[in-house]
Amino acid sequence: MKLVILAGGQRSTITGNEENIPKPMIEIGGRPLLWHIMKHASLCGIRDFIICGGYKIENIKEYFRDFYIYQSDIAVNTKTNRIEILKDYSEDWNVIVADTGVVSYPIERVKKVLKYVGEEPFLLTYGDCLTDLPLDKFMLEFLRSKTEFAVALAHPLGRKMPISYSLLNDSEKHENEVWTSAGIFASSKRFFSQVNCDGVIEEVLRDKRTSDVHLYKHESYWNTIETLRDKVASEQIWEKGEAPWI
Repeated sequence: MKLVILAGGQRSTITGNEENIPKPMIEIGGRPLLWHIMKHASLCGIRDFIICGGYKIENIKEYFRDFYIYQSDIAVNTKTNRIEILKDYSEDWNVIVADTGVVSYPIERVKKVLKYVGEEPFLLTYGDCLTDLPLDKFMLEFLRSKTEFAVALAHPLGRKMPISYSLLNDSEKHENEVWTSAGIFASSKRFFSQVNCDGVIEEVLRDKRTSDVHLYKHESYWNTIETLRDKVASEQIWEKGEAPWI
């Protein structure tokens, strides 16, 4: 099972010293958002990742090129430049970092990495989502649904988020319930091969019948890092050792 991560958008708009890095490289507790997303996925049994890079992709490539060093205790001889790994804390992940362009829409990015996906269904997420959504269960429900595509729905956390579309039937809606796309999807390879546009994933879903798309309602933690306030709040949760996504 592979997880495709959309990480190619423009620079972070969160103020601070991290403005000139890709948003998924913003750090929470000293580790980039990408690491947090991938760590949660690995706890759900996922080891294979495809990262759709674009803006400042070199930052992402360098991070994973030196990942083994970053995650380990090392000893360095400054004369010979010899490096000795004292204790290995690294992860057992297979990571592809693909250049999908600086100015590309999400669907276009996914199409560019389909050659790496293989023939099996895969998971897809944006590079700024933190959640405790059980990805393995999500994929299992998608496979059982016999549909070509699944979207996870979540409750917006602490913010009013306008919903410009709805995949829910009237019978599924309840008063005072607000659902939005969690930015986490499961898909067959054929779904994206047949999509005739290169725009935003949610735009395509507007034109899909509910019966064509499996809806997975996630009642627990979900948040996106969109503002400095989001970043600070997530760091506080992490520092307390209460991060629900790990």
